[in-house]
This record gives sequence, structure tokens and C-alpha cells, in this order.
Amino acid sequence: MAKTKSLKELKDLRAKLEVEVNELQKELAEREYSVDIENATNLNAILTQIDKSYEWNIKNAAFLINLYDSLQDQRKINLNAKENEKTTTVLLNSMQLNTLYTVLTNISGIGIESARRFTKLLTNVGSQITDALNEMADNNKVIQQRHVELAELDLEIEKASQPTLEVEQA
Repeated sequence: MAKTKSLKELKDLRAKLEVEVNELQKELAEREYSVDIENATNLNAILTQIDKSYEWNIKNAAFLINLYDSLQDQRKINLNAKENEKTTTVLLNSMQLNTLYTVLTNISGIGIESARRFTKLLTNVGSQITDALNEMADNNKVIQQRHVELAELDLEIEKASQPTLEVEQA
């Protein structure tokens, strides 16, 4: 039979878990996910699609600018890199990765050639974006599980905080 923890032990456990969750959330917020764009042409095409084909609004303008500027910065770094240091992998934080996915799945255009270019681009980079999103989702599952544990501890603390009535035997 498992030993029942005291109220103090439960509160200490909760405090420790809360610190762990906060550290994990901070780490995940700062984590960058690598997306192999395959070549400079694809990166340029993404930048062009964002600039010319994506209809922004007040709710997403700042996210879009952040993504675009980050991709531009990484493009410039790649252009200035020595031949053996060039890469087409971009590093995106979770916000930028989500924005990239949203942008690429919400672009509209006109004309068959535009559709062909966009479909080719999406085919070239879609699986890499999906892989990075899956990695991010797996990381978020860990945080979700910790929040479930926190909620369970809160229930145990509440239960342990309730006064108990003892009935005297006559």
C-alpha cells in the first residue's frame, strides 16, 4: 500500500514540478527547429510567396514580418558564407515555424504557372516543415503531461487540506 503524502510533501512536490515546467516552457520557447529548404531557389521562392502572395491582416502582420526578416537574415548569412559553409537549412523558433506553416497553407494565387511553381515549392519543403512541426508537437506533449501532473497534485493538495472529521466510538 502506497504511503499517503503529507500536505507539506505534496506542496513541495508541486513547487518542484512547477519550476521544472517553467524551465521546460522557457527552453521550448527558445528552441530552434531546423528546416532544410534544400536550395537557395526554394528559400527565395518562399520569400517571394510571403512578399507577393500572402494576404496579411492585423492579427498576423507582426508574425509575418518576424518570419520574413528571419528568413532574409539567414539568406544573407548563406550568401556571405564561404562555399564549404553554405547551407540551405534555416533555424526557426516555434512561433516562426507555425507562421511558416500557416503562410504556406494559406497562400492563394492566380494562373497555372504560379500554381505549378507553388506546388513544386511545397513538394520540395513540405515534408521538412512537417518533420519540424512533429518534433515541436512531441516537445509540447511533455509540457502537457506535466500540466496534467500539476492538476492532479492540485486535487491531492485540496483533498489533503480539507479537515477530517473523526467520529468517536461510544
